[in-house]
Amino acid sequence: MSFIIFVIWAYLSTLLFSFLFYKLNHIKPQLFQRVQIKINNLSEKKKRRLGIIANILFLIIIFILPIFNDSDIIAGLIIGFLFSFKDICFNNNVIEYALKDHNGIK
Repeated sequence: MSFIIFVIWAYLSTLLFSFLFYKLNHIKPQLFQRVQIKINNLSEKKKRRLGIIANILFLIIIFILPIFNDSDIIAGLIIGFLFSFKDICFNNNVIEYALKDHNGIK
């Protein structure tokens, strides 16, 4: 049961933070634009390596989090935040893709 709660909170917090990061990236200072430009300027091989390293770090964090934290809700929020941060940096924001598809832009 606790794993299901963890997954639900991770999913919900990923959506919440994706929306928050999307909004922060589309206001005047464009908070994540510099990081996105630097990552987009990397070669495909380097982007893939960076993505693999980020996913390995997430797996390590997922396995270490229960040791330091008893709450599945807090662990889900942390994982959701990290996944959303990675997605916005790699220009893979769920909210942005949903809005593009909804508006007919592909």
